[in-house]
This record gives sequence, C-alpha cells and structure tokens, in this order.
Amino acid sequence: MKYLITLFIPLLLFFSCTNQEEKGMSHEHDVTTYYTCSMHPQIMETKPGKCPICFMDLTPISSEQLQGNTIKLSTEQIALANIQTNVIGFDNIENQIYATGVVKENERSIQYVNARLDGRVEKLFIKTTGVSVMKGQILYEMYSEMLTATQSEFITNWKLLEQNPNDELLKRIYQNAQTKLSLWGLTNHQIEQLKVRSKPLIPYPIVSTASGVIKKINISEGGTVMEGDNIFELVDYTTLWIDAEFYANEMNTHDAIGKIVQLQFDGKAKGKSSGRIIEILPQVSPSSTVTVVRIAFENPSSNIQPGMQANIIFQKESSKAILVPSNAVLNGANENTVWIKNTDGSYESKMVQVGATNSNSTEVLHGLKAGDEVVVSGAYLLQSEFIFKKGVNPMAGHDMSKM
Repeated sequence: MKYLITLFIPLLLFFSCTNQEEKGMSHEHDVTTYYTCSMHPQIMETKPGKCPICFMDLTPISSEQLQGNTIKLSTEQIALANIQTNVIGFDNIENQIYATGVVKENERSIQYVNARLDGRVEKLFIKTTGVSVMKGQILYEMYSEMLTATQSEFITNWKLLEQNPNDELLKRIYQNAQTKLSLWGLTNHQIEQLKVRSKPLIPYPIVSTASGVIKKINISEGGTVMEGDNIFELVDYTTLWIDAEFYANEMNTHDAIGKIVQLQFDGKAKGKSSGRIIEILPQVSPSSTVTVVRIAFENPSSNIQPGMQANIIFQKESSKAILVPSNAVLNGANENTVWIKNTDGSYESKMVQVGATNSNSTEVLHGLKAGDEVVVSGAYLLQSEFIFKKGVNPMAGHDMSKM
C-alpha cells in the first residue's frame, strides 16, 4: 500500500504541472484584447498600462481589429469626417511639364555691316552699343578716293547722256558707274541724288543695310577701313530664343522638334506668349540628366530682352489611364496609398503606384482597377482613425518596390 501511494504522488504532481502549463498556453491563445499606444503603435501589450515611451494610457484594441486593412465607421462618423467617394475609371490625363529658361539673342538674326571699299572714317553717327537703328539710317561718313572718282564719273556721264540720250558709249559708261556705286552700298535714292549734283559729295554718308540693335562697333573716327572689314554688328530682337532645361525623362527628343510650348514672363514683360521648339542641344556630358531645349518665339514689340527669365509649360500628349483625383492619394515616405470603399461599407487602404500627375488628376499604374470607389474627401481622417483604432499604419510592412 505504501508502495502505491509513493508511486501515485509523483504522477499527481506531473499531471498538475502539465495542466497548469496547458492553462497558461490556452490563456495566451484566448487573448482577444490588446493594448497599444495611439502615438507609438509599435507598442503592443496584453494588459493595460502606460506607454513606456510617452507614458500615455494604452488604448484597448481587439484582435479582430488587428486583422486586415479595413475599417468601418458609423453613419455619424462618416458625416462628421465628410467622407466622400467617387467611382474611378479610364480617362485622358493632361500632363503638363514645367521648366525655366533664359532669354537669349536669336543668333540667326545677327547681321553685319561690312566695309564695301577702302577709306577713312571721318565721322561716326552711332558711337554706343544698344542703340536701335533702321535700315537706310546713316551710320558714318567716310572719305574714299575710289568713291569720289566714281561719283565724278557718274555725274559727268549723266550730264552728257542727257544731251546725247542715244549715245551707246555714254550709256555703257553711265551703267558701269551706277553698278559700282550700287555694289559699294549706295541706295537707289542716293544714286538718284547724285544726278542733281554738280560735284561729288565728300565725305560720303554710309547707311545701314539692316535694322536692329547695335551689338558691336569695330571702327572709330579717324580710323581707316579696308574692303570686307566688319564695322557694325546688329541683332534683331523681334525674334528671340530661350534655352530651357528639362529632365531627360520628361522630353522625348525624337519628336519634340516643332512642338508648341507656353511661355510666361515676369517684370516689365509680364504676360504670356507661345514658342516653338527648334532644336535639342547636345548634353554637356553623357551622364547628364538634363536636356537643353531651344525655343524660338516672336517678340514684335521688343519688350522682352535677352537675359530675362522665362517659365515654360510643355503640354505632353494625353493618354488613357486610370485616374483618381490628386487629393485622394496619400503620399508617404516610402509608399502612396488610396482609401477605397468596399461593397460591405468598410473602407480599405490600398497601396498604389502612380504615374503622371497634375493639380487635378493622378495616373494610377498599379493597385486599383476601373470601378473602384475611391475616397476623395476625408482620406487623412480615415488614415488617422485606422492608426488610432489598430495602432499600426495600414501599409506597415508592405514593399512598394514589389508592385
């Protein structure tokens, strides 16, 4: 009998301990309420207490609430939070790209006033750069032996030709002298004036062959010039260029030439205009991420000057895509999320990959489908309520790069 009692006691103790362990494990699995901190959702306890970080009271949360990315609100909560939804689908997105640039001279409009014959500059009428001149305006006066002799020849032969209009030799001499004067830059009006003179005009006024702004002056009074010397450099500001910088992925260089862009200017030239892309400039280095685009535009009033800043708006061609209102997308540090309303009335957070965007619409590449009912107002309040109730970010642990 003593032997049986001795054998029974250890068995009783063993089963007692086993039952206690099973009860403890069962208790852990039966936990239906957890406690978390609304400010630090990483804190998760199985009993009430204080947050070890901010020492606020922990908030109870059920195990069911921890499952999934959905949340349900009462009718009153929806009204107070102004939760509004829209059914999304495919539509065209207007994709505008913005850039800045600097106004510069149209290098194709630069013109040169060159000396047509040898001589000495007696007087300069234009002595400073930046001055506007018109075609036919006197730039300087010069003395030239060749020009003086040809004037005399022209005047003498014209007088003789008036007396002998049928003399073929006089006609040829007159025409040769007239051709020389024309090649040396004299206008038809100046040549006609010589017909009423009795002697050459010394020094002779040389006029501009083009209109524009004086950019450079290469002569001075008393100096000599030789045939072909560049005397004045003119630039026309009625057409100008802008060199604008776009990111390489924003501009399709294959079909950009000829595209129209919108231009905006500030300051005294404040206003809007349009220009045309005429050239894609080579990149400075192969690793450069910037594409320099040259834009030409009309400046008939000449109120825009080189050196001014310009804002460029390039309208890319629209494309069909799933669109959501831009304010429906919650932009995080590592992910973009959108809240949708399910058929059972619950709200669910969806991670999305976005594409082109503007102030009104955002293109969704992955994460949504046509027909989804997207929250367009109150998304931030839904996000806050979710974190408050569940203690975690609905996208915690998700990797957007795997979409």
